Amino acid sequence: MDDKKKRDLEEVIREETGRGRRRIDFEARRERAQLLQDFRKLLSLATEEEFLNAMRAAGLRDGSSELSEALRIWRGYRP
Repeated sequence: MDDKKKRDLEEVIREETGRGRRRIDFEARRERAQLLQDFRKLLSLATEEEFLNAMRAAGLRDGSSELSEALRIWRGYRP
């Protein structure tokens, strides 16, 4: 077998033996699930004032672009 075919075969074998062996980062999954849960809670707040208070408690400042964007999303989510 020539060198090119041997290298191609070794590469295919390496790719195939590595499939499905990626480690799952359970901590990252937990953090993401918690973040999504927190977002759901924020979106379900009944009044704009409650939402703004929660955003301020999270560290967003009045007049910041982040707070304005969060408020825009919250208003868009409301029925």
